Amino acid sequence: MATRYPSLVRWLAERLSTDHFRGLPLTVLAGLLIINVMVLSEIAENLVNAEPMVQVDQGFTHWLFQERSTTISQLLYALTWLGSAYVTIGLTLIGSLVLYRQKKGRNMVILWILMAGVGLFVQVGKRTFIRQRPAQVAYYAETGYSFPSGHSATAMTLYGLLGYWLVRGRRRIRHRWLVGFSAVGLILMVGFSRIYLGVHFLSDVLGGYLLGACWLIVGIVLTEWQRTTHSANVG
Repeated sequence: MATRYPSLVRWLAERLSTDHFRGLPLTVLAGLLIINVMVLSEIAENLVNAEPMVQVDQGFTHWLFQERSTTISQLLYALTWLGSAYVTIGLTLIGSLVLYRQKKGRNMVILWILMAGVGLFVQVGKRTFIRQRPAQVAYYAETGYSFPSGHSATAMTLYGLLGYWLVRGRRRIRHRWLVGFSAVGLILMVGFSRIYLGVHFLSDVLGGYLLGACWLIVGIVLTEWQRTTHSANVG
């Protein structure tokens, strides 16, 4: 193979190299992005064709409604705001200020690209599928269409990116695990709150997570790309 197709072998070797980000790390991220898009497309097709996912949605929503408690509902109602536009935009502004003061202008641009991108794609998705919310079991009134969940998508993108940056900046393994678990827990809590409070179906949240994960992968790639490029220029 190396003799007959030297260019192809060199290209494959570069894609599997662990010596730099453009090798195996980028290959893995590209693969995850493709998988996310495929699964998201499958969920969307299930909704359009009223396939089994719709029955799962309705059954899971009904079960949670039957088990709903006032105390948990009040707690999750408070936590669900962590994925709202008000909170996420506020955190984006605060994060931008911190990045500006740290002279990390490129990261600030990445943050705004991701937040604008995920927000735009959420709105396109909602207006494309025009899915009604499970209003009969809603804990509180919510406007707009249901698929995908904007709270879930935004939480995945914002808290995932901030968590990634914080993990990259921690030296101690214990601190990295703490930050990572905190970010994952926050993302999962926001998504679950949307279903428990009856303002989204399970597939809405899954779709939001997958959409948000796509943008998170883009953010990680841009972060590592600019970091390695900057290091090469400085060197």
